[in-house]
Amino acid sequence: MSSASCRWSLVAILAVTTPVRAQDVVPISTDHPQCTVMLEEVLSLGGIDDPGTIGLPTWITRLESGDFVLSTPENGAEMMVYDAEGRYRESFGRSGEGPGEFVAPGMGRLRPSPDGGVLILDPMTRRITSLSATRQLLGATQIGDMMGMNFLPATSGSGFIVGGWGGSAGGTPGGVTRMIDSEGVTLAETDAVPRERWLMGFFFFPMTTDAEGRVWRARPTEYVVEAWDPEDSAVDVRLEGSPDWFTPGPPQPGYPLEAPGPSVIGSLAYEEGLLWIATWVADSEWAQLSGWSVDDGALDGNKLMDTVLEVIDPATGALVARAVHDEFLWRTGDGAFLYGLRQDGLIPQAVLYSASFEGEECPPPG
Repeated sequence: MSSASCRWSLVAILAVTTPVRAQDVVPISTDHPQCTVMLEEVLSLGGIDDPGTIGLPTWITRLESGDFVLSTPENGAEMMVYDAEGRYRESFGRSGEGPGEFVAPGMGRLRPSPDGGVLILDPMTRRITSLSATRQLLGATQIGDMMGMNFLPATSGSGFIVGGWGGSAGGTPGGVTRMIDSEGVTLAETDAVPRERWLMGFFFFPMTTDAEGRVWRARPTEYVVEAWDPEDSAVDVRLEGSPDWFTPGPPQPGYPLEAPGPSVIGSLAYEEGLLWIATWVADSEWAQLSGWSVDDGALDGNKLMDTVLEVIDPATGALVARAVHDEFLWRTGDGAFLYGLRQDGLIPQAVLYSASFEGEECPPPG
C-alpha cells in the first residue's frame, strides 16, 4: 500500500471540511487512532572510508538529482554528498566568511533549491547560501540580526521563512519566525517565544508549510503547534494537547546522566492535508548512565530518547495514526524521509526511513 494513496483516502474519510476560524484553538484528540505508522528502512549513509563523519546533530536533504547532502558540526565547513544508493560521492564547502564560504553549516539546515541545487543556512555567518547542482555559488541572502536555526523557501517563490534567536519588533529577545525577501528585508514576523522556553528547542525549531502558505511551528516545552500566516502576520490555528506521555521542560536536575530529559517536538511535516509531528521523549528504558557523557559518543543519545510519531488532521484535531520508535528521528530537508542516527560497530551512520500507514481500519490502496 502506498503511503500517498492511503493518506488521500484518510483525508477523505476523516477531514471535516468546515473552515477553521482565525485564532481557533483545536484540541488534539486522545482517542485511539485508526492506524499505526510503519517505518521501512530504505537507505543508510556513512562508511568507514568516508572523509567526514556523522555526528549529532546531522542534517540531510535530498536534491532533485536524487543525491543526498549531509552536514554536521563535526565536519566544520565541509558537507558530504551521497548518491541515491547511499554511496559517498564527494565533499564540498570551504571555511571562511566570504562568498560561498561557511563557518558552521552543521548547526543550520539544508534544503533543496527549485533549480536542482542546494540551499544552506549557516547560523554563524547569518546567511542562506544558494549553490547550483554543480556546487557553484548562485547567491546568498543575509538574514539580519537573528541567529537562524531553521528555514524554508517562501511559498511565494521569493525569499525565506527563517526561525531562530533574535529580537522581535517590540524589542523582546527570544525565538522568532520571520518572512524575509531575497534581500534579507523582514516582511513579517511572529511574536518572540521567551528565551527560557525557546532554548529548550535551540537546535530544532521545527517548521513546515501547508498548501495555503501558512507556516506551522512548534512551541518549545509545550505540546502545541501553531499555524502562522505571514500575509497578515497572525496565528490562525493553534493545535494543542496534554498527553500523559509528554513531559514539559525544563530538564530535571542531573540530565542527561541522572534524570530523564523533557519532551521536545523535533520535526514537523505537512503532507496532503495531514500534519506529522515527531516528538522526542525520555527513552522507555531510560536508566542512569553512570560514567557516561555526551563526549563518549554523540550517537549514544538514542539511549536517552525515543520518538513518538503522530499524524494529526489539523482541521479537527483527530489523531489519524501513531507509533513509538526507539531512537531519535529527524526529517530530511526535502521532507521525504525520516532518519535516525546510529553506529554500526565503530561506523556512525544515518539510516533513512519511508513512512506508511497500516491497520485494519485503514482504507485499501487507491
